[in-house]
Amino acid sequence: MLTCLLALLSMACLAQKTIVNPLVGFDGKNRNLKIVKVSLTDTGTVVSFMTTYKAGNWIRIPKNTYIQANGTNDKLFIKATKGIPFNKKYTIPESGKVNYELVFPKIDPTTSNIDYGEEGSEGWKIYDIELVQKQTPLPAFLYTEWYNKKNSDLTIAFYSKAVVFDKKVWFYKEIAKKNDTYILTIANNKSTKQIIIEKPGDKEIKLTVNKLTANLSSDKNSCAEILDKEIYKLPVLKNDSAVFSGYIKNYSPKLGTKILTLAIDNIITGIQENVLIHITPDGYFYRKIPVCHLQKVFLRSDIADENDLYLEPGKELFVILGNGSVKYAGNAAQLNHHLKQLNRIDQFDFVRMRKKLADMKPNDYKAHLLDLQSIESVKLDSINKLGKIPAKAYQVKKKDIVFEYANRMMEYHWNYEHARRQVFKLPDTVKVKIENYPDGYYNFIRDGDFNNELNVISNAYNTFINRFKFIPGFRKTRYVHNYKAMMAALKSEGQQASENDKAFEKIISNDGIILLTDSTNKRIHKKWAADHSEFINTFVSDFFRNSYYNAIDSAVGIKQGILIDLLSAQDISRPIIEQLTPLSAGRLASVIKKIDHPYLKDYVILKNTETLKQVELNKNAGGFFVNETPKVEADKIFDNMMSKFAGKVVLVDFWATWCGPCLGGISRIKPLKEEMKDSNIAFVYITNETSPLPTYQNMVPTIKGQHYRLNNDEWGYLADKFKISGIPHMVLVNKEGKVVNPRLGFMENHELKQLMEKHL
Repeated sequence: MLTCLLALLSMACLAQKTIVNPLVGFDGKNRNLKIVKVSLTDTGTVVSFMTTYKAGNWIRIPKNTYIQANGTNDKLFIKATKGIPFNKKYTIPESGKVNYELVFPKIDPTTSNIDYGEEGSEGWKIYDIELVQKQTPLPAFLYTEWYNKKNSDLTIAFYSKAVVFDKKVWFYKEIAKKNDTYILTIANNKSTKQIIIEKPGDKEIKLTVNKLTANLSSDKNSCAEILDKEIYKLPVLKNDSAVFSGYIKNYSPKLGTKILTLAIDNIITGIQENVLIHITPDGYFYRKIPVCHLQKVFLRSDIADENDLYLEPGKELFVILGNGSVKYAGNAAQLNHHLKQLNRIDQFDFVRMRKKLADMKPNDYKAHLLDLQSIESVKLDSINKLGKIPAKAYQVKKKDIVFEYANRMMEYHWNYEHARRQVFKLPDTVKVKIENYPDGYYNFIRDGDFNNELNVISNAYNTFINRFKFIPGFRKTRYVHNYKAMMAALKSEGQQASENDKAFEKIISNDGIILLTDSTNKRIHKKWAADHSEFINTFVSDFFRNSYYNAIDSAVGIKQGILIDLLSAQDISRPIIEQLTPLSAGRLASVIKKIDHPYLKDYVILKNTETLKQVELNKNAGGFFVNETPKVEADKIFDNMMSKFAGKVVLVDFWATWCGPCLGGISRIKPLKEEMKDSNIAFVYITNETSPLPTYQNMVPTIKGQHYRLNNDEWGYLADKFKISGIPHMVLVNKEGKVVNPRLGFMENHELKQLMEKHL
């Protein structure tokens, strides 16, 4: 009888095993999702979740949601849901919380951990969910971040795999316990430290390292804070660098992500630069980055996206990513923490005001924005008067408010059209009539402080420069060439006049018009235009630019200063850097006369020098291949090119050297190419004769992959084949050489990676 009873009890245990609040591995992008319980039965596996999200937003459990036992390739797909509908949108209730269960097939009872995943690159994923209730060597409450009670600095953080201390990642070597005291020996490479934890409580501990003792709390808000009273002062712009480092909690190489990308908007060149940061196998990363002023940066990766990171010259920012909000350490931590918190006072919400905006005239829209700006500014001032924020954070946010609302006021035409289309469900074929901006609309520029070098501490000032550059209604659309003025400008650069130049000057009338009376004069003009094509393009661009600035100056009174200097620096340096077309000494000396600010002058000269060096280095660069266009009939060109890459997935990019969005896309995809360099994938770049050969030859060595430069007829055929109406245009070809997607829209790197891997 006793034997039967024991057998029944044993069967019951096998039939139901529950793990409450299981330990999980990496959970970086799932800040709103928590596994509260996993139940293993003889009929299935039930995973219980709690999701916290803003009320009114929605979530959905996709049909291909799965669990997967570690060490296997088999995905067990969802069978049912409880507390939430399956594969349908579910609106978050007013409480902001929802508890639900997902039912999956039965797993092997000996499984120690599983992964959870949802379909799509943006689907929630949780790795290494522990199904064995382990006895942790430290009390569970210790596994978190701990802050110094005297200054609220992040002092130490304990995690299941590592310890973060002194902006480094350490690993547990020994753990001893004596009464209520824990003695830890931790190691970082060959270095070791002894850590003593005394008087452990739910939220407070006493920590001793190297005979130095501090009282710590896991509640940052309960700690005192010594606010920095220093402010940014002129000059702001200077040559310097910042250190960006950090740790990804519970990182595992199996995630497949080995690189982080920092996107940096360079306010001097107008180019978004991508800085690649390699992740070590233990989840640590480090990079020293040149910055010339307080710089907002954007972290992009498969495992963490952060839009509110600030690098400061001469300082270090250490971040802890994953399983919750980002944590900051280092001497740039306080500024980052408070600027992140100040986002809560933001009033502008396009989605919320969309219906109202759809019926707004320009001045109504402007008045509404000024009201919101006033509310934000008052809230910020109130917080500042309470002594709750450091001086620099107040200074930056104050400028952010000014420029963000200035930008929105200059975006009426975009926002109005977008709102009309969404509210009234208008198709793209229906044109939205947009009312002209009334007189005096831009007076906020005249009345504002837009020519102050301190403005560069605001990332929104960079956007303002772009919006200012393209204010509707002030730009000329036509230019009649004045060759007399061109020749005068050419001579001022000190260039040696050729015999053809002298001959060309003789066929120009006093009005600046060419006297094309015979074939000889036409030949002289054609050669002159070819010899000075770069100069002519710049001269004409300068005409449109100067006429635009003169019109803006008359309307809003913007004089020469940091704003115009930055616009000039961007106009000069952008083609130098993006198209690898450095200027000659004479041309450079001429164009930088447009810039008054000495630092900006020197910066443009530096970038020109760096580009000259890069062009020389590229002559010996590897990793790129320029291919001859196959000599076949037009309808066979593409297939013939693709046959070279048989057995590989091919991403084809139609581009041009002069196409800004093309160059931006090529730069953005660079970390993905690095990450997938060992995969069976080919990256093919196709351009045509509109990409000038010298520029093309300079640029190609910086673009790893296979290259083709077609003539106009060959390009025309492929443009028709793939319905290319504009570039960049990307095409995906599978391993069999079949086009599986003739027109790839914009995709983030992780989405593109997933799509290509699907066809491997």
